[in-house]
Parts: sequence; C-alpha cells; structure tokens
Amino acid sequence: MTPSGPNENRRAVIDIGSNSVKLLVADVVDGVVTSLVHESEQTRLGRGVFETGLLEQEAVLETTRVASHFAARARDAGAEGIRVLGTSAARDAHNADDLARALAAENLVLEILDGHTEAGLVLRGVRSHPDLAAGRLALMDVGGGSTELLVADGEDLKLVRSFQLGTVRLLSGHPTADDKAKLTETLGNFLDEKLVPTLGRVSLPGMLVGAGGTPVFLARVLKETDNITSSELESTRLSLSEVQTLNARLWAMPLEQRRRLPGLPANRADVILIGSAIYEAVMLRCGFAELRPTLRGVRYGALLA
Repeated sequence: MTPSGPNENRRAVIDIGSNSVKLLVADVVDGVVTSLVHESEQTRLGRGVFETGLLEQEAVLETTRVASHFAARARDAGAEGIRVLGTSAARDAHNADDLARALAAENLVLEILDGHTEAGLVLRGVRSHPDLAAGRLALMDVGGGSTELLVADGEDLKLVRSFQLGTVRLLSGHPTADDKAKLTETLGNFLDEKLVPTLGRVSLPGMLVGAGGTPVFLARVLKETDNITSSELESTRLSLSEVQTLNARLWAMPLEQRRRLPGLPANRADVILIGSAIYEAVMLRCGFAELRPTLRGVRYGALLA
C-alpha cells in the first residue's frame, strides 16, 4: 500500500497475543470493516509465562520491536488511531508492566483485555460478517494462552467464558504422535470439568464458528493451498469427520513434514497440533457437526467498539 495521509475512517489495531503479534488496518464506515493491511509475526510472548508467571525479557523486546514496526506501517497507511491490545500472556504475567513500559517508549499504549471483554470483542467482530450478523451463534477462539467461548442469540449473550486453555500454554517442546494420548486425556479431563457442564445449560446450534488461526489453517490444509480468498475461506465448512481426519493426519506427521505442508505456515507447525486437538475434542463433546472458520475476531471487534 502506498503511503497516504490521515483518514478519519481508517483505524488500526495491533493485537499482542501469546503466540504472535497481528496488525489490522481497515476503513470502518457505518459498521462495515474493509480490511486494507493484515500482517502477523510470531514472537511467542507467552513462552514461559504459564510456568513462571513472568514474561521473558527477550520476548518483551521482540514483541515491542514488532509492534513498533506495525505502528509505523499503520501510520504510513493513513490510520488515524492505533489500539494496542494485550490478551492472555499480558494479563497472566506478573511483570506485564515491563511490556507496557517498553511499548510506551514507542508511543504505544497497551490495553490489557480481561477474558470477558476479549470474548465480547470477538463476538462483535464475527457478527460483522453478513452471514453471521443474526441468529444463534456458537463461537470459539483458541489463542496461544486462552480460549474464549460464547453462545449468543441475536444480541442476547447466553454464555461468555474464557478458559486458560491455549496452544502455547499446552505446548511442550515439539509434540509427537507419542504425546497425543496424554494430550487427549488432559484435554478431555479439562473439558469434562470446565466446559461440558457450562455448555449443558444452553441450547447449541449444529455449527461451531472458529476464530483465530487454527480453523483457518485447517481449512487451508484441507484445500491444500495457501492461495484462498477471504470469501472462499469464510464460506468453508469442515465436517466433524474432516476435522478428525485432519487432526489424525497432522499428528502422524513429523515436524519437518508439517513445516512443508501446503496451507500451513512453517512457524505454526508445532502449535497446530494443539489447536486441532482442542477443536476436535470440543466438537465431539458438544455435538457440533461442522466448523466454520472466520477471519474476523477481536481485531475487527476492537475497530468497531
């Protein structure tokens, strides 16, 4: 995108997650978000946080560098305002002030979202898609450090929960097929204790909408391509059996083979195992027949808020 002057309808969000930092620059007019710039860079801010409670200084510095670069990109694109959001790793860390100070030195103000607020922004973003603007909706966003789950009927929120269940949080080294049984048991116990009793109190649709990277990458791997339009991707529906087949296939592959897989970024080759296992387990336990990926989520919601 060529540099442009400030545009009052042009806004930017920098989303600092446990696994990666993401930038969205978009024009927002009458509740319609038109994406102009979308970038992502992995910094693994959450590594170590879930064991020690502390952000590693190397990760803080790298995350700040990427956020500063993204802010410059947003300004060059003509964004009038830039929101910087921190999610699970930032809210769990005892030293999140280190990150806030580092960002402040780059003239960036960190907003640390609590789980409920994050879930609400995800819903608002997903509802910006015309197909998902109304009706009953079950939505899950599996991030690096947490999973946001909500059920809504129109504007009426039936359920909003944030669980300490994420791909980076559960990742230990580079999992192999030998680790699958242990992870499946851990996930099953967690979901049976925390998730199933909660969802049992609400009426669920047959389709689960999945925000975040995992559903997007599963759809791309299914189609064996990196070249898929946003509209094609967001109209994709993966059946439960397809999710199960993909999960089994990914777990059976060595790490290096997954890194070469069409549709899957090489730096996601480790965490995709955790993400796909979470989605399969949730779909099985809650009776979801289909998974629909969405590119919209917390960043879209933040632009609309």
